[in-house]
Amino acid sequence: MIRGLYIAATGMLAQNRRQDVIANNLANVTTTGFKRDSTATTPFADMLVSNLGVPGTPQVGTLSLGAQVSGITTVTSAGAVSSTGNQLDVALLGSGWISVDAQGGRRYTRGGHLEADAKGTLLAGGSPVEGVNGKPIVIDPNSGPVTIAPDGTVTQEGQTKGRLRIASLDPATVKKEGESLVAGTETGTPTAVVKQGHLEASNVNTVTEMVELIEVMRAFEANQKAALAHSETLQDAVTKVGAVR
Repeated sequence: MIRGLYIAATGMLAQNRRQDVIANNLANVTTTGFKRDSTATTPFADMLVSNLGVPGTPQVGTLSLGAQVSGITTVTSAGAVSSTGNQLDVALLGSGWISVDAQGGRRYTRGGHLEADAKGTLLAGGSPVEGVNGKPIVIDPNSGPVTIAPDGTVTQEGQTKGRLRIASLDPATVKKEGESLVAGTETGTPTAVVKQGHLEASNVNTVTEMVELIEVMRAFEANQKAALAHSETLQDAVTKVGAVR
């Protein structure tokens, strides 16, 4: 019976972790370039149960010890692209990430809402956008309009200011670090085309997340009822089975 309580408890803990991930996805449904997370739940290793009260201790079978969240992965599929009309907004059509020089080193983002600081340095999520030469791209904030070509080349009044460094990441290595920035291992050749005046929306589907949230709540309640049933059985064993009449 004690084992039953432990198994029900691990189930509730796993569902609670899944709920946290879903809540974070829903909280970022309007965040530009946000990539949803997905959880993988696996059972603990089964335990072999034997009957110790019978000579030869025959095997009764296996007993599961509950479930656990074995990993959280980032789903890197593209979100919907919409027009903004802002000359510094860019969306990536295809596989690729914009490289930025973040505080912890080179990081990557799909959030293409670029801004220029007082010196004209292009920023994404507060971090300088890297050019193909590894240096920040700087425009003249007091000059004319900026044009960003499909290959990421940034020009202003006929002068080339740099070209966005687009990198391809191994999806299995993508790890979020806040501010829509991720870390990861570069691999292969990016296929992304830059589309100026557009932004990529989050790839979170609200309906799907809500359905999963309902599923999590029901699974949590089922484990909760199992724990309550085991608790009541233990209480009966203590107060009734051993009672002397």
